Amino acid sequence: MVPVRAACAFLSLAPLLVLGVPPIWTQPEQVHLSYPGEPGSMVVTWTTFSKTESKVEYSLLGGRLFEMTAKGDATLFVDSGKEKRRMYIHRVTLAGLKPAAAYAYHCGSDDGWSDVFSFTALNNNTSFSPRFALYGDLGNENPQSLARLQKETQLGMYDVILHIGKLHTD
Repeated sequence: MVPVRAACAFLSLAPLLVLGVPPIWTQPEQVHLSYPGEPGSMVVTWTTFSKTESKVEYSLLGGRLFEMTAKGDATLFVDSGKEKRRMYIHRVTLAGLKPAAAYAYHCGSDDGWSDVFSFTALNNNTSFSPRFALYGDLGNENPQSLARLQKETQLGMYDVILHIGKLHTD
């Protein structure tokens, strides 16, 4: 009977254990890449809710993992909504990338890292004909486009994705 009471007492306190865990304010979110117009370069951008170091560890895919490091800056952004949420936008430029080479990377700091992602540096061969995906809305009302775009991107169907709409829905 005592073990049952002890188990019941523990289970009644379990919600407090979960609710008492603070959110991870240093975990990178919204990680994305952009081409800065400079051959051999790529910009990694992400957000955090606390100011942290802006760092990207990267390497050639198939090589020794994260043998290169690049650092950048974080800019405070306060949204214009009534909550006035504060977040930091981190930007790090990777330079000296080999044309058409595949890289693995993650971003963040020792306080929190993103998942590991990969990308292929811009191909500078004059006969290169990139495969584009062009879309205008993530589809909050009818979200068919995002799932399809994610699947096709993961299958390697595109070299470049151009987004001509908004990235969020108010």
